[in-house]
Amino acid sequence: MNRETYKHWACQKMIEASRSNIWDGHWACAALALIRLLEDRLVPGELESGIRRNLEKILEDHPNAETYRIDREYGEFRPSLLARLIRNGRANNSLGHDVIYSSYILDLLGGPGGIPGSAELYRAMSTIAEGFAASGPGYVTVNGEPKVVHPDGIERTAERFRLSSSSLLDLFHGFDRPSRMEKGDMQLGHLLTHGHAIVELKLANPGFGLDILDEAFFTRVDILNHANRIERETSEPPQDAPSKEAEWNPLEPSYWEHALSDNRHGHFYKYAYSYLKLNRLAERRLADFRSFSRIL
Repeated sequence: MNRETYKHWACQKMIEASRSNIWDGHWACAALALIRLLEDRLVPGELESGIRRNLEKILEDHPNAETYRIDREYGEFRPSLLARLIRNGRANNSLGHDVIYSSYILDLLGGPGGIPGSAELYRAMSTIAEGFAASGPGYVTVNGEPKVVHPDGIERTAERFRLSSSSLLDLFHGFDRPSRMEKGDMQLGHLLTHGHAIVELKLANPGFGLDILDEAFFTRVDILNHANRIERETSEPPQDAPSKEAEWNPLEPSYWEHALSDNRHGHFYKYAYSYLKLNRLAERRLADFRSFSRIL
């Protein structure tokens, strides 16, 4: 199966997700993340067959009811979707999934090998963005329980700066969070993918005023800082010695072999793509993956 087929499948998955369950769009993003890993040559060539097996499994496990059709190409797809993101730019919408989904789809449009954006796909992406905006900021795990922390009324503790590949990686590596909290809500992992989506959108769309998207990102950091403080103040210290966490390295075949049986709703794919791409953009050498492994 060629890559164009996977890209068309991802577009159709977004359309069908908009009609039933917007979270099913995760699988479109997961497939597109794997394609970008290959197209950008972010992994050694010998891993391509393992990544392709994961791609095939996504399509087998999550089939579409129909195929993607270009009923009518919508010429204003990009500016219209970006304008929608800007309108919601200060709001913290479902761990940033409105921005994450949009970044993956806009990456497909235009340029060599680009997929035409149909009017139907634009309507689907608008519906999905509205759905995420209506669902609030998403929950955080505190003392093992999911809690929704609204940004209104909590302290602004996160330092604000312009998000770039380097500044995002610095924040990611330096953010201290108990593993029990991350395993409960995957918030740190989504800081990585949300921030990466913002960085990519800015690079691909200069002049659109997308720095406004940074504020929702830092509001999420405020929420995580708030949750960390509550956890420290109210939780019992662990009684047992901490267990050694596994180190997950997407540059090794074992990573992709494991993902075939447990890809964490596609997060094994999206996390790997975001982390490897950000390091390339920041021109950083990948020394180890201990920090990355915290989110898996």
